[in-house]
Amino acid sequence: ADLRVVEKFAFPFALQYFTGSKEHNTRLRGIAGKKGYKLNEYGLYKKDENLKPSSEEELYKMLGMSFIPPELREDAGEIEAASKNALPALVEPGDIRGVMHVHSNWSDGTDSIESLASFAEEKGFVYLGLAEHSKIAAYANGLSEERLAEYIKAVDRLNSKLKKITLLKGMEVDILADGSLDYPDRLLERLDYVIASVHYKFTMTGEDMTKRVVKAMKNPYVNILGHPTGRLLLAREGYPLDMKAVIQCAADYNVVIELNSSPHRFDLDWRHCRAAKENGVKICLSPDAHDAAGIEDVYFGVGIARKGWLSSGDIINCMDTEGILGLLKKGRK
Repeated sequence: ADLRVVEKFAFPFALQYFTGSKEHNTRLRGIAGKKGYKLNEYGLYKKDENLKPSSEEELYKMLGMSFIPPELREDAGEIEAASKNALPALVEPGDIRGVMHVHSNWSDGTDSIESLASFAEEKGFVYLGLAEHSKIAAYANGLSEERLAEYIKAVDRLNSKLKKITLLKGMEVDILADGSLDYPDRLLERLDYVIASVHYKFTMTGEDMTKRVVKAMKNPYVNILGHPTGRLLLAREGYPLDMKAVIQCAADYNVVIELNSSPHRFDLDWRHCRAAKENGVKICLSPDAHDAAGIEDVYFGVGIARKGWLSSGDIINCMDTEGILGLLKKGRK
């Protein structure tokens, strides 16, 4: 970590200079030069006079553009959009109405469904999407078909008692090596939603892995593709996957793509968020929580979503309960 101390008048410049990419700053300096200014981390100069704008917002305005949020400063089109006042209204933490992809102690989570529901309700969420592991994930206490039936009944019983929050009966179902799912359709149809994820056999070729994932996404009961590349930051590279083909399949079959908000994953990578948005594919910010406190990891996902140019309308977590249930039902053709 670097600590830089500057005089108060220089703070907006230092903040802007050290936020975002080198490419973004280089572009801004070029724009300033064309306007007859000199820009650096200490000021905006007209000849020898430091103009001293009082904020980053004022600095961008003097350069002829609207304020560019820190997350977008990558020289990836944000300067052109800001010059036309055409930047999107980025999602905010307060837009999140509910969370999906939470594991209870029915599989490899540590807390009961009741505890998770109570925590989520205290945080102001109006729905909580449970998603236990499927049977092949024995290492994660995956549910057998018999236990799945019991789990469905247990969630229904608890739902009948809850007044401020709705539990969504979901499962994180493994995508098998051939692209089929770990449960038959007769069981999947009893759920509110299905997350399809790859958890094993990561070394397939990019072509074979793409075929595997795309086949699973075409199942009419799959609502969400979970952590699309399977990466673990600083631990495991993502498996090879043609994301263009995956995003196109998601668009064609009404499948939501997960932006796994666990700080171990951040998968979907932010670089693919804009492609999903441009193709009309909705994103789900999922904490992939294994205890109650982990539910709040969804807010890490808000930061990644903002970096990916996403607005509240692009993210299903920003829907109310009626909206999310309608979307999940609509996705099942």
